[in-house]
Amino acid sequence: MNDELIDEIADFQKLDGSIKASKLKYREAVIDHYKRLGESRGYSVRENAQVIRNKVNLGRLDLAWLEPNIIFALEFGSTEEIYRHLWKILEVSPSMAALILSSKSGCRPKEINKLIDNSGLLKEKRDIFLIIDISEKKVVRRPSAPRPQPC
Repeated sequence: MNDELIDEIADFQKLDGSIKASKLKYREAVIDHYKRLGESRGYSVRENAQVIRNKVNLGRLDLAWLEPNIIFALEFGSTEEIYRHLWKILEVSPSMAALILSSKSGCRPKEINKLIDNSGLLKEKRDIFLIIDISEKKVVRRPSAPRPQPC
């Protein structure tokens, strides 16, 4: 994923402006910001999209940009709540997964970063995660550049 796009996703000034200007609840305003950002870049955007794999309904994605294959997952609850997002991310296998978290919630971004680093299940997907701490206005984790595949 290119740095310019990541910087645009992590532009807290624009995000804060969108949230303040919105009449939506906080969580929905954040989703709406990223939805409009994707649309402004010409991407097909799906909000609250159903994930079904092998005839199993895995629930809904908060937001997806289809062309660059980016998933956005927001979690402001407990740490245990992030597991459902991570499972869907593994099933969908996006090129990037943006986790929008808050250090003021039970699902602390630094803890989730450690979880991603130490999880055997996430070993092959560690480099796709972007973790944003929305309350501290900082990027906790950036996706790694894609590694060349052996011939």
